[in-house]
Amino acid sequence: MSISLSKTSHQATLSQTASGGAVGGDPVEALRQRVAQRVVEAYCDSALRFELIRYGVNDLALDASTAGHVTDMELDSLGCANETKLLEELDGLLRRFTDNDKKLDQKECADAIQIVCRPKSGYSKGLVFDTAERRVVEFCRANRVKVKVGFLRWEIP
Repeated sequence: MSISLSKTSHQATLSQTASGGAVGGDPVEALRQRVAQRVVEAYCDSALRFELIRYGVNDLALDASTAGHVTDMELDSLGCANETKLLEELDGLLRRFTDNDKKLDQKECADAIQIVCRPKSGYSKGLVFDTAERRVVEFCRANRVKVKVGFLRWEIP
């Protein structure tokens, strides 16, 4: 029985994985590993998500939609908060609250922010509170939604 001291294909794959290369030529698996490496404290902000998708498109030659889906699915499987999805959920809540009258009172605003900032089951974090507040102001300005300012005064923030 002879023992080979050369690198086997399994060892080459392991060394390639540690250096950040594609695993066995599978770009989807390489992107999944990159997502797992880059996400810190179970929260992925929009900039990091965009960077991961750009890595999948430019370095791994994936389609942009495929890279986005792989990134989102891996974030879900890791239990990481995805800022982009949470902001989309916040926009949907704000639309539902303001479709009829184009006015957002304090209770509706607080409810929407609380829903997206509270961690969902299976996740350790929700949306960052400051990001949610900024998004509410951006939404109100973009859609000409009025917010209650005084006792009987409504204006666009």
